[in-house]
This record gives sequence, C-alpha cells and structure tokens, in this order.
Amino acid sequence: PILVFLHGTNAAQIKHRWMGGGQEGDVRRIAAQLMEAGRIPPILVAAPSAVLPAAVAVARTSWPAFDLDAFLDATAARLRGVATIDRTRVIVAGHSGGGCNREGGVATALRASIPVHAALVIDTCMDVDIALPLSRSPPATHVVVSWQTMSWAKRPFADFRRAFQRGVEAHPAAPGALRELEQLQPTEPMPHDAMVPLVLRRWLPPLLSPDAAPGVPCVSP
Repeated sequence: PILVFLHGTNAAQIKHRWMGGGQEGDVRRIAAQLMEAGRIPPILVAAPSAVLPAAVAVARTSWPAFDLDAFLDATAARLRGVATIDRTRVIVAGHSGGGCNREGGVATALRASIPVHAALVIDTCMDVDIALPLSRSPPATHVVVSWQTMSWAKRPFADFRRAFQRGVEAHPAAPGALRELEQLQPTEPMPHDAMVPLVLRRWLPPLLSPDAAPGVPCVSP
C-alpha cells in the first residue's frame, strides 16, 4: 500500500512540507509509529512538494490538475528494485489547500486510471463545489471528510453536507464503501495541523485492515 499526501498552501515555498520540511509535522513519522505499533501493515509514504506560487499560493487553486497516475509512475520508477507499489491500495490524503480545488488536488486524484482505495480529506475549505466530485468518487473508493471548528469555524459546513449527501444519493457507494463526514476535536496545539496525525491515526488502521473499515467513534484519541 501507499499513502500519497498533499500538503496545503505553501506561500513560503518550503520544500518537502510535512515530509521533513517545515514545522507542522512529518507524515513519515506518523506512518512509522503506526507500523512499529503493529496497527498498520508496511506502507509506502510519498508526497509531492509544490513550491511554485501559482500552484500553492491560494487554496482554491492549489495543486492544479494534479495527475496521480503520473506521480505514482514517477514514484515507482524511483523505487524500482526497492519496493513495488500496490496500485489497488492507494490512499490519498489532502490537508487544507490539498483538498480545496475542484480541478486539482484530491479531486483530480480521484480520477486516476485505477480507482484509489481511499481519500482522506482533512480540514479543507469545505466549499460546495468540491462536495460534488468527492461524492461522485468511484463506487468502491472510501471517502472520509474530516474537519474541526476550533481554529477554522467560518466555513459552509451545512451547505457542504447537503451537497455531499445529494451527490451520494445520486451516485451510491458500493456496499461497504465509506462516505463519511465527521467533525473532530484535536487535543494537541494548532488544531488545523493537529488534524493530520489525528485523522491518519484514526483511519489508516481500519482502511488497511483485511476487514475494510469498521465504525470508529468520532473522538480525539
């Protein structure tokens, strides 16, 4: 399996944000801790790094036309002889601006030639126009949209929920596939950034288990 992580806006043009660059955290360490604890199987972690202002200066235009197929091809080439990517078990996580663009980021990743196993949409803009492509994800793809209101309260949550639910009704998920909307309460400082480890620790274990994704309580661990 592989986790593909899309960071948010990057006006500071920091390379490898959330992968050793910047001060927010390190997705690799989060995954490593889960593996060491036996909570998830061995997993690859890969994250494109956007430093062009036109691509990440504004959340709603971030990651324009992100091509997951091309990114996975490039990742596989770099890992040749070291590891093999199981393209049936790709999890895409978009944090903040990584999931705000209806024509980029997580939204276009969901159009990959092989449907992704799961999309984790973490504390993004929650605009109505992004609800539709998320709700129209491939039937077998798990979709989990998580947010917090401790540091980012002024978003159209109700409108997003209605649009998402209408989309799911028109394009039902396959039996057992998730279409989850959840509000969480991080207990660590900087709630917006704290959502990343919270969501990954909460959802990677069930999404990567042989039993798919059993229900879990909506609380901060």
